[in-house]
Amino acid sequence: MSYNKVSIKYLTNKVIQYKASKDWYYNSNKLIKELYKDNYKTFIYLLGITSPRNTVKTNTIFTIRAYNEVIHNTHNDIKYGISHKNIYSNILRVKKHEYNKIRGIKVKSFINSLLLIPGSICLDVWMKRVFNINTHRIKETDRIQIYNKINTIALNLNMESYEVQACLWSYAKKELSTYKYKEIYDFSYYLKQIRP
Repeated sequence: MSYNKVSIKYLTNKVIQYKASKDWYYNSNKLIKELYKDNYKTFIYLLGITSPRNTVKTNTIFTIRAYNEVIHNTHNDIKYGISHKNIYSNILRVKKHEYNKIRGIKVKSFINSLLLIPGSICLDVWMKRVFNINTHRIKETDRIQIYNKINTIALNLNMESYEVQACLWSYAKKELSTYKYKEIYDFSYYLKQIRP
């Protein structure tokens, strides 16, 4: 089954079913602003950068460590696994305030969603599952179709695109995941537990 066989009606029903996740980005953004005040954008950039191939909880831990390196110049000895080179290169770009040089389509779209920029849609491995995309990378033609469907649903439900994507992410995590733990918590949940 390909993305064009995943109907807007089916996806709309899943968004409605998981509407409790609509504020995933908003809740994350709100607490980050409260905790990191003038440096909240730096923290959000680092969240986006350290997100590839990590759970939300691990992403939170990695971001706190990266934030302390960037802001407080502490030593960060984390190895980011298979994505280490790209992640650490982007952390160094933040350290140099070279935000416009950050690389990664998923990274940039995730940052924009966390910044609550209207029209932002994070396309990650979970969205590939929602739209039945079996290629390693999402092709531009697929991206356009996914954006069109998510934006149509957002318009029909009077929601932001990133809110629709958050609901679909929750659906994917709960119903399409083969993992034992299917948590759908946002960053505020983990920041309340982890932050010193």
